[in-house]
Amino acid sequence: MVPVIIYWGGVIVLAVWLIWNVVFSLKFLATGERGNLWGFMLLNIFALIFGILLQWAYGDNGFIKWALASSSQAVTQTHWLFINNWINVVLIVLQLILGRVGSPKKAKA
Repeated sequence: MVPVIIYWGGVIVLAVWLIWNVVFSLKFLATGERGNLWGFMLLNIFALIFGILLQWAYGDNGFIKWALASSSQAVTQTHWLFINNWINVVLIVLQLILGRVGSPKKAKA
């Protein structure tokens, strides 16, 4: 039961983070605060690492059996985590490209 709660808790946290991230990224694009996108990009990298680790841990490699003395086959995995990880990759690339801010122009004397 504990592996199921951990898995679905992680999936839900990543889904909520994805929604939160998209909403605020669109807000920052609309208001012209493009520099904030790089901050979200860095946080997305951490979310992607967490998602990949969660996907790896619940894969068929025996980690759950070793760590929690439980079978990972009891956890029904869905494609939501895989899709969430790929959406994170796309967001990271978009935020990297759209978050660039031009250098300030020098004043003419």
